[in-house]
Amino acid sequence: MTFALLLALALPLRAELPEAVVKRVIARADKLVAAQKGKDAREIRDRDQEAERLYRQVKPLGWKAGPALAASTQNLKLPAKVRLLAASFLGLIRDPAVFPPLEDILLNQEQAPVVRASAAQSLPGQGAPDAAVSKALCAALAQPELPREVLSEVLLTVSRLGCLDAAPLVRIARSFGPRPVPADLPLAVFVLQALGRMHGSESGVVLLDMVGYYPPLGETRAAAIRAIDARRAELAAWLAPETSPIVAEALRSESDRWDTMLPLIRVAVALGPKSAPMLSRLSRHPDAEVLAEAAEALLAFKAVAALPDLEAVVAVAINDPRFSPKPGRPEPAGLLARIERAAKALRLARPQ
Repeated sequence: MTFALLLALALPLRAELPEAVVKRVIARADKLVAAQKGKDAREIRDRDQEAERLYRQVKPLGWKAGPALAASTQNLKLPAKVRLLAASFLGLIRDPAVFPPLEDILLNQEQAPVVRASAAQSLPGQGAPDAAVSKALCAALAQPELPREVLSEVLLTVSRLGCLDAAPLVRIARSFGPRPVPADLPLAVFVLQALGRMHGSESGVVLLDMVGYYPPLGETRAAAIRAIDARRAELAAWLAPETSPIVAEALRSESDRWDTMLPLIRVAVALGPKSAPMLSRLSRHPDAEVLAEAAEALLAFKAVAALPDLEAVVAVAINDPRFSPKPGRPEPAGLLARIERAAKALRLARPQ
């Protein structure tokens, strides 16, 4: 008897199966959530923190806990708070093996929005390729009436990765209207940034349409212009002649914003020499950096007709308030030097 007891003590205990650990953790979380009924905010917070600490029991299991956690998250009979906890634990595993179940949670329209939002937030951190992350998130965007908390989390990442299809992004952008309210403005900007991360003519044409859709001097139009500028390497491939009026109007209406004028000048450059007249008018622009950018663009076109205006700027620069120092802006001397170099090169380009 004594020998048998010693032998039993010497043998290692069988490790608990991951499914059993997760089942025990979820059962405990369920009890903690149920115990919150009728409690005050402090007691609810204390039980939430105790439930969150249950992850310590799951963490050593790594990816092996994934299937059981995913099953718990998809069990719609459990309270949403318990499913959220399971989804959070699943996201903390940070392994490509849990990417598919997180994607399933995100795309499950019967799932609680807060649980889907947690899955959207966790997807980029699992080590999957950006293309896979983008595909999953953009599939969610294609769903009609995506809950706002899910939309916010999805757009946050899609603004960095883009989508293969521009249509869902356009639909969402237009759902906020041409003048988004302050609460919708960040989401509208994320959509425009996502369009700026894409490739191909479809999204480029869409961005140009959005410049015309949004009113001048607004943050949404500025975001659309910056998104176009992010595509500058391929601008010439999808800018059509009918684009000129849109760019010309924007150069006029955005003249009070140097931060949108600079990318607009680069768009005008992509249109080719026919945009030289609209850039020549910028010699009277109140911002010296805009003027320097326009001067270099005119040089690229060898627009000799603009030379007198540039020479006039250089001649009076010492008394021109545009070339006085301004906080947070480029050094005036450097801007003037850019204009002088452009004027000198244009003089040399004049027919002899």
